[in-house]
Amino acid sequence: MKGNPFTLSFGSSPSEHISRVGIKDSLSKNLEAEPPLSHCFIITGVRGSGKTVLLTSIEKEFEKNPKWVVVELNPEDDMRESLAAKLYSSSKTKHLFLQKSFSVSFHGVSFSLSGKNPVLNIDDLLEKMLVEIKRQKKKVLVLVDEATNNPQMKRFALSFQILIRKDCPLFLLATGLYENISTLQNEKNLTFLIRAPKTFLSPLNISSIALSYQNSIGITYEEALEYAKLTKGYAFAFQLLGYLLFESGNKKIDYKLLIRFDQYLSEFVYTKVWSSLSSVEQSIAKTFKTNEEIGVNEVLSRNEMTKEYFSQYRDRLLKKGILVTPSRGRLCFALPRFKEFIDTR
Repeated sequence: MKGNPFTLSFGSSPSEHISRVGIKDSLSKNLEAEPPLSHCFIITGVRGSGKTVLLTSIEKEFEKNPKWVVVELNPEDDMRESLAAKLYSSSKTKHLFLQKSFSVSFHGVSFSLSGKNPVLNIDDLLEKMLVEIKRQKKKVLVLVDEATNNPQMKRFALSFQILIRKDCPLFLLATGLYENISTLQNEKNLTFLIRAPKTFLSPLNISSIALSYQNSIGITYEEALEYAKLTKGYAFAFQLLGYLLFESGNKKIDYKLLIRFDQYLSEFVYTKVWSSLSSVEQSIAKTFKTNEEIGVNEVLSRNEMTKEYFSQYRDRLLKKGILVTPSRGRLCFALPRFKEFIDTR
């Protein structure tokens, strides 16, 4: 029996997915550019928008390139020591640090090489390693999934900034929620992150979703298009609805399937999204009486806010992926059936 081509697992690449070729190619070209546009790039978007899948796709592409050493770091670990250890163990670079020309000793990582002039700190060690990698005309791409404003990430970002100033071949591609990236880049001495190019993941193409449903589920294009519109192009909703339709016997969106759709959205994503909103942002969201678009003036009236006061919260909700502006002066929820979720709060 054919397995379900859709998945409910975050971060994994399902057999049925819609690739973001344009975004991927743009990021790849910017990383390869000489001179580079930047040494740091950030992918941001709401939970379930496909950040990790895109990061994985870029990782696989650069791992095939002999000129690049790809290292993924856990933002909860000591990222500098992890980077040094992984550069030492990488099949592309390990031989560089076994030569007599590269002789150091350092106790803080999982390896130790004896030398006449011991390295006193992890930053010195990373600089020596990156200088050796540069001599071999190689570059290092560090991947960080779900960057957060924690001590490990802040220490790494400070070291990263110093190493870049010393012309080390080090690049960073990180994903993160808007609110986490925002608080991180506003930290003292980390404002260089503000200048880092940011890619905000937009909704998936509705026609592409429809074609996927048509081919995978075995329904007409007209039916598939109607179902695709229900997802609003939200990546997790695309996978979820496809999963439920594939599993259903009649391949129709009936009341029972819609209840399951809402339940999964709530449990997997919306509850966490809602808890991340401020009380004012929640109040604004609650004034939306429909999932369809409404005028900004109507939102202002319902919240009794001035335009200037409202604009700052509107911008946050747009950047967090909660709202979109389908046309000038109009707003609506970016997430499918988010109004139904709010009604249960």
